[in-house]
Amino acid sequence: VATYSNGSIARLRIINAKRSPKAIVYVYMKFGSDVPYHMIKVYQTAIEAFVKSRPREWAQLNGFRATRVEMELNFIEYVVVATHREMWQNVGPILQSQADLASFSLEVSKKLNLRYENPPKPVHLSMSKRKDENAVKTEGVEYGGQSEIQQVKRLFGGSGVADLGSDE
Repeated sequence: VATYSNGSIARLRIINAKRSPKAIVYVYMKFGSDVPYHMIKVYQTAIEAFVKSRPREWAQLNGFRATRVEMELNFIEYVVVATHREMWQNVGPILQSQADLASFSLEVSKKLNLRYENPPKPVHLSMSKRKDENAVKTEGVEYGGQSEIQQVKRLFGGSGVADLGSDE
């Protein structure tokens, strides 16, 4: 038995998980912005069939909709919203069902080739200026008296960089 004073729980929200509404589960997926809309509809149909084929787990599929559009990052994020049969008090089966839905969603997206790949990020190879005698010249190609190719050869001990050519 635990005893709490009214003042300590006055600002808290007390929830009886047995009386709480049925659990609503969210699964987020990202697809490339170049994916045709008819493929998204095929994906949605597969998710609907998955939920309907498990009436003892899922009460209904509440929605499937785009939640985020990022054209610079080349993706559209969708959410699958489903209502579970269990109340939040019985959290174990809810989390297992959510994991099953997420795994099925991933497998369907793989089979339909709806994968999202991050765009490559630029790599900056500039070096900061140092105050010692081996300072890097940012305008030229000289690095402490050595050319770029010589610097790479020195870093790798000359092994495997013979194809880089010579600038001597």
